[in-house]
Amino acid sequence: MFQSFYTGLSGLFSFSKNLDTVSNNIANMSTPGYRGKDAFYKSLNSGDGAGHGTQLDEIAYRFTNGDIKQTGNVTDLAITGEGFFVLLQDDNTLYTRAGQFSFDQSGNLIDKNSGGTVAALDDNGQVVPFNIDAFQVSAPEASTSISLSGNLSSGGVSHEISSVSVINALGEEKFVTLSFSNNSSVTTGSWLVDITDQEGNVIKSGEIRFDNDGTPLNSANSLTFDLADSMGGKTPITLNFGDNGSFAQSTSVDGGGTSTLQASVEDGLKIGSLSALEFQSDGSIEFTYSNGQKVTGPKLAMAKFANEQALELVNGAVFKADDTSSRVINIAGQSGIGTIEGKSIELSNVDLSQEFADMLIIQRGYQASSRVLNAADQLLDKLYENTRGG
Repeated sequence: MFQSFYTGLSGLFSFSKNLDTVSNNIANMSTPGYRGKDAFYKSLNSGDGAGHGTQLDEIAYRFTNGDIKQTGNVTDLAITGEGFFVLLQDDNTLYTRAGQFSFDQSGNLIDKNSGGTVAALDDNGQVVPFNIDAFQVSAPEASTSISLSGNLSSGGVSHEISSVSVINALGEEKFVTLSFSNNSSVTTGSWLVDITDQEGNVIKSGEIRFDNDGTPLNSANSLTFDLADSMGGKTPITLNFGDNGSFAQSTSVDGGGTSTLQASVEDGLKIGSLSALEFQSDGSIEFTYSNGQKVTGPKLAMAKFANEQALELVNGAVFKADDTSSRVINIAGQSGIGTIEGKSIELSNVDLSQEFADMLIIQRGYQASSRVLNAADQLLDKLYENTRGG
């Protein structure tokens, strides 16, 4: 009879601890990346097979996906499918599904909840801090060529193309003017060219020639000049008039006094400041700069575990893994790892209806265990009364 007290009491303890689990799930139903927990019981038996009640055996996590909510924040990231973000903190490697991140002043991507640095996977497959400090500006690209197209009328005297924008090696934008003078009276098909900078200084003079069919002569179809920068450097740029026999670019046929020759710069970029960034589905980050250039930066390191129950909760929605034998680290979309949903976060996977159902079962179990204690107490009280009556 005394054993029934302990058996009933074990039920009270177990159900009350299970209620703690349910209440914690409900309290965290709005916590991003939170994984719901389930309590499992085991029976206590003596050596003779008699039952001695129950106790909690383990607390297991639910690793099903939670709903994804769009936030509009560029550094909020959610995982569609399996996997975890990898965090680096105090020489420890941690894992989370709660992608509430932000960049610090050093360009490191930081987990807001734990303070750990989000990890990237480098080209050698090594886990390194996710850092964008080297991507704050876009390096300039110097112009190398100016393409000329249209007709330089052999019946005309002169032609000018003003304010042609070119970029020097420092990323500085400069404007040059191209002036053409008909020199056919001296040499058939010849035009003299003066290249003037924006201060009006002639920085190059030369000659181009056209064949009898009006297409450029290959021996005189280009002209190279040096474009100065503010540090005294020189950037060579070539005027390209086209090829002999080809009417695709510049020509020189009689068009009266009107020439249609135009210049277009084929390359060159000014130094660009970072104007926007966005995470892609594979975990890479794409940068957009004020000069129109787009560059792909580092990729997030992602982890997947064959045995997710081996993970141990550190705090909030952050886990650690003492056993990494079942761990795979790769980028999103590889090795069975899910893809990245940008400007979104994954909510808790707690199902409120399930928690309410579990709570009712716990309540009934707790009531039944308390009834066992009450019944055992009444029987024991009856035994004492009979003893006093004798």
